[in-house]
Amino acid sequence: MSSGDAAAQLLRVTADDPEYLRQAAAEAAFWQAVHPMGLEATEAKYLDGQVERYVNERFTGDSRTPWTATISRWGAFERGLMLGVSSPKRETSVLETNPRLRLTLMDISPAAVERRAGLLGERFPGRVSSAAADLNFLSLPDEHYDVIVSSSTIHHVTNLEYLAFQINRALAPGGYFFLEDYVGEPRFDFSPEKRRLFEMLYNRDIARQRNRKPGVVWRDASDLSPFCGIRSDEILDVFRRHLDEVQLRTAATLTAPMSRSLPADWDDIWANVPPWRFKLALLVQRLEQFGIRRRPMPLDQRFLDELYLVGDTAADAGLLKPGIAFAVYRKRRA
Repeated sequence: MSSGDAAAQLLRVTADDPEYLRQAAAEAAFWQAVHPMGLEATEAKYLDGQVERYVNERFTGDSRTPWTATISRWGAFERGLMLGVSSPKRETSVLETNPRLRLTLMDISPAAVERRAGLLGERFPGRVSSAAADLNFLSLPDEHYDVIVSSSTIHHVTNLEYLAFQINRALAPGGYFFLEDYVGEPRFDFSPEKRRLFEMLYNRDIARQRNRKPGVVWRDASDLSPFCGIRSDEILDVFRRHLDEVQLRTAATLTAPMSRSLPADWDDIWANVPPWRFKLALLVQRLEQFGIRRRPMPLDQRFLDELYLVGDTAADAGLLKPGIAFAVYRKRRA
C-alpha cells in the first residue's frame, strides 16, 4: 500500500462532502478579518497576565519563559512550518529564538495567513513565506521540515489522524513537532463535573465580595467558528499514536471555563456602573489605538490559586480533562 493510500484511509471527512465544503468556507470567512475575541486582537491587552504566568510555569517550569522559547533547546532548526496562524506573539517568539529558521505559515484562511506573513516578513525579511491550505487535506513533502509548530489551531481539525500522518511523514529524520492547543471537551462544552467544580470555587470567591450574587451563566457555542473544538479531546491520543511523544505538559483545567462563562449578576454589575467609568473605558480604548496598552484588571489571587490547584490536581489524577497542553513529538520511524 502506498503512503497516499494509507493516508486516504485515515480521513473522517472528504474534500467533496457538500456539508463539509459549506462549513470550511464559513471557517475561512470567520478568520478573514481580525476576530475581536481571537488571540490576534486580544493578546496584546493581556501581556504578562496572571494566568499567562501560571501557564508558563506549568509548561516550562518558569513563569517568565513561554513554551515557544524552549523550542531552540531541542535543536538548531532551519526549515520550519507553522500550521495555523493564531498568535502573533508566539509566532514572533519562534522566529526570534531560532535565528536560522525560515518559516512557512499555513492556514485555511488566505486573508489571515497573508496578513500575518506580511507583518512578520517586515520584521524578519527573507525568513517568512505563506500558503493557504486546509489542514484536513494538506499534502506535505516527505522529510522536508526539521521542525513543525502549531499553536491553538489543531482543535479546529476533523481529520486528526490524517494530519498526524502528514506531519510525521513531513518531518526530516530527527525532526520535532511542537504542539500547543486546547485539548478539553469538544466545542468547550465542559463536563458536568468540571462545571460544578468551577462554580463551587467561583461562589467561594463571590462570598468574599460585598453585594455580589453567586452563580455563573454558561455561554453556548454560537460565537465559535464552525470547526472550533470539533475533536479537541482526541488530539493527544491521536498524535501519540502517529509520532513519538517525548514531553507533555498540561494546564488551565479550571481557568479555561472563565472564558466561557459570565457572572449570574452581570446585568446588575453594569446597571450600577457610574457614567464616569464608561467614559474612562472609552478613553482607554482610544489610547490603545495609539499603542498605549493597559494592564489587565487583576483577579483575586486566592481564587486563581484555588483554580490552579484543584484543576491541575484533578487533571493530573485523570478525573478531569485538562484545558490546554504543550507537547513535544519526535518523528517516528517506520
